[in-house]
Amino acid sequence: KEDPEDLDAQLRAGLIYGEMKNYPRAIEQLTKILAIRPAELRVRDYLGLMYEEMKEYDKAIQSYEENLKLQPAYVDGHLHLGFLFYRLKRSTDAISHLNEVIRLNHKLADAYLLLGLTYLQAEQYAEASRTLEEGIRHNPGNPDLHFNLGTAYDKLNRFDDVVRAMETVLKLDPKHADALNYLGYSYAERGIKISEAVSLTKQAVSLKPNNGYYVDSLGWALFKMGLIEEAKAEITKATALVKDDPVIYEHLGEIYLTQNLLEEAKEAWLHSLELDPSNNKLMERYREKG
Repeated sequence: KEDPEDLDAQLRAGLIYGEMKNYPRAIEQLTKILAIRPAELRVRDYLGLMYEEMKEYDKAIQSYEENLKLQPAYVDGHLHLGFLFYRLKRSTDAISHLNEVIRLNHKLADAYLLLGLTYLQAEQYAEASRTLEEGIRHNPGNPDLHFNLGTAYDKLNRFDDVVRAMETVLKLDPKHADALNYLGYSYAERGIKISEAVSLTKQAVSLKPNNGYYVDSLGWALFKMGLIEEAKAEITKATALVKDDPVIYEHLGEIYLTQNLLEEAKEAWLHSLELDPSNNKLMERYREKG
């Protein structure tokens, strides 16, 4: 009020509206600033983020693209567009912008991470692994690059490399819950190193007790260890935490079958197949068991 020309105060007010989730007011405030100073790239970045929060994605894209018209080599503009196009599953557009980020700044870990995730989303697994390996060359201490490289190796059926990648993550960050869960579940699924699988998934659950996927992994590891009642308790808990995951219900059905609870097994597997009708392996197992 005392100084209507103080754009810094106006910007701070706009950001506070954003923090308060009053996105329309934030957009109004930021738009006013841009009317006076149209070349303020950071302000237009914030405006784009507010439009994203409002799910007005076309306007967000327009904001970021306007920045790139003003400054084509603006790294953050390409990064914002890459991330938004990744979220919108527009892989080709995301890849184009993220490659440009890497060309402009070849050491930026987030660019390699996002580009790798986009290639994974597009089922281009070899490109994903190549991108993440390149990112690791520039950022060897980034655990998330190693973790996602491990998931890319998994898609390429390179299990020994998966293990090495996840072990590297856990050396860098012993409390990386995703890596603990991924490695533990991978062992359980393959029926190897079951004691280690239980230990790893228990650690993941202790870090994030309300993550239903981790609880399911622990239950599955316990099942592979032969601790059926304990496994059933964990996987039943997982169904309460995640209500729409077909794998959890597939696991629950398998446990019921082991206990000769055929009606319960049938119900769990039917629910799993309703959630994922493309699971031919489960359909065959369902038929096989009559």
